[in-house]
Parts: sequence; structure tokens; C-alpha cells
Amino acid sequence: MNAKLIRLILTSCIAVVAATLIAAYATHYISFLSAIENTAADIRVAALQPPQPQSKDIVIVAITEDTLAQFPYRSPVDRAFLAKLLLDLEKKGAKLVGVDILFDQPTDTAKDDVLKNTLRNLKVPTFVSYSNSPDIVNEAQLEYINEFVPEKMRAGAHLGSDPYDGSVRWILPGADRPGMPAGFARKAVQMLGGADQPHQVEINWKPPQDADTQPFPMYPAQSLAMLPDDWFAGKIVLVGAVLSITDRHRTPMSVVYADDRGNMPGVMIQAHSIAQFIEGRESPKLAFKWVLAICLLLSLLGLLVSQLKKGIVFNVVAVMVLLVLFWVGSILGYSYYLPLLPLLAPTLSMALTVWMLDVLQGSAERKQRQFVQGAFSRYVSPAVVEHLLESPENLNVSGIRRELTFIFTDIAGFTTLSERLSAEQLSDTLNEYLDGACAIILRYQGTVDKFIGDAIMSIFNAPVLQPDHVSRAVKCALELDAYAEAFRIRKNADGIPIGVTRIGIHSGPAVIGNFGSSSRMDFTALGDTVNTAARTEGVNKYFDTRICCTQSVVDQCTDIHFMPVGDVVLKGKLTGVGLYKPVTDEQAASELCQRYLQMYALLSKQDVGAPQVVRQLHADYPDDSLVNFHFDRVEAGLNTNLVVMEDK
Repeated sequence: MNAKLIRLILTSCIAVVAATLIAAYATHYISFLSAIENTAADIRVAALQPPQPQSKDIVIVAITEDTLAQFPYRSPVDRAFLAKLLLDLEKKGAKLVGVDILFDQPTDTAKDDVLKNTLRNLKVPTFVSYSNSPDIVNEAQLEYINEFVPEKMRAGAHLGSDPYDGSVRWILPGADRPGMPAGFARKAVQMLGGADQPHQVEINWKPPQDADTQPFPMYPAQSLAMLPDDWFAGKIVLVGAVLSITDRHRTPMSVVYADDRGNMPGVMIQAHSIAQFIEGRESPKLAFKWVLAICLLLSLLGLLVSQLKKGIVFNVVAVMVLLVLFWVGSILGYSYYLPLLPLLAPTLSMALTVWMLDVLQGSAERKQRQFVQGAFSRYVSPAVVEHLLESPENLNVSGIRRELTFIFTDIAGFTTLSERLSAEQLSDTLNEYLDGACAIILRYQGTVDKFIGDAIMSIFNAPVLQPDHVSRAVKCALELDAYAEAFRIRKNADGIPIGVTRIGIHSGPAVIGNFGSSSRMDFTALGDTVNTAARTEGVNKYFDTRICCTQSVVDQCTDIHFMPVGDVVLKGKLTGVGLYKPVTDEQAASELCQRYLQMYALLSKQDVGAPQVVRQLHADYPDDSLVNFHFDRVEAGLNTNLVVMEDK
């Protein structure tokens, strides 16, 4: 495993783990983030909870405005009335009675004594709201409530409110200070013989069956005596105030509803809490370990997006699309019994992952992109540059040996031409010529290695691998030849005597890479193959041809036709190199080409009849350069295809 891959894996793991932990813990412990997460959950709880049947176990006896209207004072509630209310519930067969009223101050002494005695003599299990918190009762009130409510009946009246927005969210355990009993809902569970749950629990609000039905049956306290007994028999009956301005508490439903469903009476909140316990409903939110798991999943999706290497715009769009799908699926899924999935934490985890990977990996990748664009945009086609940017593993500029194909071009007589033209004419002509030639090379995805005056050196199969690099180079050379001839004819007609363009093609092993000094480097190739390619271009002037390629090229091009030129021993070489001239399909099918191949076969065997065949072919085609070349050699007494070069 190379260092680059190890670094990639390490940075990916760091980004995914860090983003997961930061997102999960930040939304859990940072107030404003947890408030956003809570709001996202509140909207679903208020508007999208699947409906449930009205409770058959819990009944609310409500002290309403009409209840208080029959007394000369509103507060405290008439205690003789409350005593009778409790006795009526006992007669009706209530299973358990909870009184959500705080008895922290005296009223009419006789009525106080009636209620006090009633509480102590009730046969139905009963519990009463209680508090010893200095924020709620002073010392005198605490002394009074301790004397009024028997200790076994006391239930903590505190509600678990969110300090950030004041919404009641939790069922508190109670017993959090000396002398403080279990919370109201937990007291009910204890008195019913259920197991205690001594920890804070998120309230799982019971949704209504429909818009006209409340989650719990509610009856006005002043009408209790006239109501059927079976409405209360065997039920948990909660007694509390349902008034317009008293004992109202903000709940998660307030993000949607401004009425009793949003700002809920305390006794109704206690009903939701007790119902959650006796119905065995868990907290609506997932445990923290599952929040971590979902954040990890979204972080991994962020990792996947980043590793596609499509750029920052793609990453942003992809992340937004994935998050929209996640949010929509989570929100709508909740109405079909999907758990209350966290939204903000996974969103942060995915966004953080993409951002961290951009910081940890993106800067290096951007430098690499800048290097590739700077190093290769001058040499290769935009398509090749883009391929290198998308697949940098194909780029190796440290110097490697590879099979390459080279094209060398040169304009005949350009030195003499440059002396005859003005500097402006020379510059315009050369630039126009090179622009057209380079456009063809780049279209075939060759690499323009360098310009040497009017000469061009181009490489195929580097930096990007090209399985068809040999035939690609030959086809490119044929198009270059057609372009150069048309350019020459046009310029000659304009009075600029530019010469023919000679092209040499050779294929073989060479070392490709960046070479130079620490201050200046060039992407190029080195080796004997490069020298042979350059000399292949140069020999065109001896054969009066425009394109020559070597045997190694011909051997790898089965889809292109060639006419043999000769077995040429280049200057400085000991063995001959087969040289060929590529021709079009039409040229290959011509009589000249067919007769030339027959003639060349005789020369290769040094057949005694070869000279006569050459002379006859020359008589029939006196303008063909290769026929003329072999005719001159035959006339000089050379009956062979072996050509030894005396100079380069």
C-alpha cells in the first residue's frame, strides 16, 4: 500500500469520525443547536404524529372557569368542594386519583379541615402535588403543605422544562432534593405497583384520534356528581385546573398550535406523562447511540460524495440533494411510524465531513490540478488534461520507461525562407502553420512535446495511456500531411515560397517524465527511440517523400496500408531499419502501388530482372518520387533495397 493511499484512508477516517462526534455531541450539549434539533422534532410531533385512540385508562376532572364561577373567590379552589369531589370519585369506583393542586396556604379553616380529614380517610389511592422548592414555596408555605398533605400522598409537582425555550419536554424523576418525593407521573406508577424509572425521560406526547377528540376524556368538576359512574370506575382520575391563564405551560406542540394543544394545562401534561408509562411507550427520540450511528451513516455518504472528485460545486449540490431526501424522508416517515430521527446532527455530520475532506485532501488535490493544468495544458488536448485531472493515477512524471510513438515534423528549406521574409511575415506564417498543425495533433490526443523552430516533436501514449497509440499517430501524420500540403499551396499562391513538410514516425521504448533543473523542467522523452524518430523525419529528403515510418510502426498497424521505401541504415547505426510510406486505401488499390510492391519484392531478393522492372515502372510513372529513387539507384548499379545513409 503506497503512502498516498495510506494518507487518503487516514484523512478519510479522521474526517468521518471527527465529523460524527462533533455533530452528535454539539447538538446534544450546545443549547442553540439542541434547540434547533428540538424544533425540528417539535414540528413533527405537533403536526405529523399518527393518530391514536382516546385513552381508556385516564380521565381528567377539570376545574374550569364555570367551576370557579359558583364560589365567591377564584383561588385557592374551595376546599369543601374538593373534598366532596374526592368522595364522589371514591363512590364512582376510581382506581387511582391524582390531585394536581398545590395546597400551600390556608383558606376557610372549616373547609380546610374538611379536605384535610378527607385526604386522610379516603379509601381510593390518592396522591397530591407537592413541592419544597424555595422557588415555589416559602418557609411558611412549606410548613403548611407539610402539615396538610400526608407524606405518603405527596408527588413532585415539578415539570421538566427546556431552559432554552421553556417548553416542557421531560418527565422528571423527582426526589432530587431532601424531602422531595417522586414526580407526579412516577408516583402514579408506584401506586399502581409498576416499576420505578429513576431517570429523566422525554415525554412521548399522545396524539388525538381526530381534530374533535382530545387524547383524554375531560369532564367539568362541577358536573361530576351527575355523570355516570362507569365513566370513572377503574380509571386513573386526575383533578386539576384547566383555566385560561393559570397553570399553563408551553409544550412542543406550540410551534404549530397556540391553543390548549400548544400551551397546555399542567394536569393535561401529567396525563400525557402517566399514559406514556402505563401504555409502555418509549421516548420518541432515539437513544444517543443511534444518533451517533445515523451521523456516522451520513458522514460516510459525505465521504462517498467527496471521493467522486467532481469538484466543489458538485459536492455542494450532491450534499444538498441527499440532505433534502433525508429530511423529507424523515419528516414524512414519522407520520408512518418511523422513529423521530435527528435532523440537524446528521446534517452537520455530512457537511462537516465534506468540508474536512476538502481541507485535508482538497488543498493537495487543487495543487495537483494546478500542476497538471500548468504542466500539460500546453502540450495535450483539453480532453486529456481533464482525464488526468479525473484520474491522476494515470499521471507519472517521475521518469518511467514506456512504449511510445513519436512524430517529428520539419518544413523543408525553412532556414532559407526565413532569410527572405520580414520578421512580421515569418512570425505570422510560422504561427499560423503551427496553430493548425498543433490542433490536429491535439485532436488525436497527442502530446506536443516541443517546438524547434519550425519543427514539432509530438508523443503518443503519454502522459495518458493509449492502447492504439501507433495507429493513432499514423492517422494523425496523414492528416498533418494533407494540412501541410494545402497550407503550402495556399502560401505559395500568396507569394510565400514555403516548402513541403516532412514527417517521421517511429515507435519503441523510451523514458518519459519531467526533466530539467530545479528552476525549469520540461515534460519530454529520452532514449534511442527519440533519436531514431528524428532521423526518420530527416531521411524523407533523400527519398523525396513527405512521410516515413519505421518497421516497428508498420508491425503494429494492421488497419493502415504502407508502401516500403527501403531497408535504411541510418547514420551511426549498424543495422538497417525498414522504412515505409503510409498510403490511403485508394492509393493502396492503385495500379502504381501494386506494381511498385512487385518491383520492391524483386529488389529485396536482388533479382537480376529487377532493374528492367524498375525501368519499365519509371517509364510509366516518371513523376513518382519512390520510383524515381529506385530508378536512380538501379542506373547507378545498385540492385537492392538496402540503403546506407552517409549523413543524418
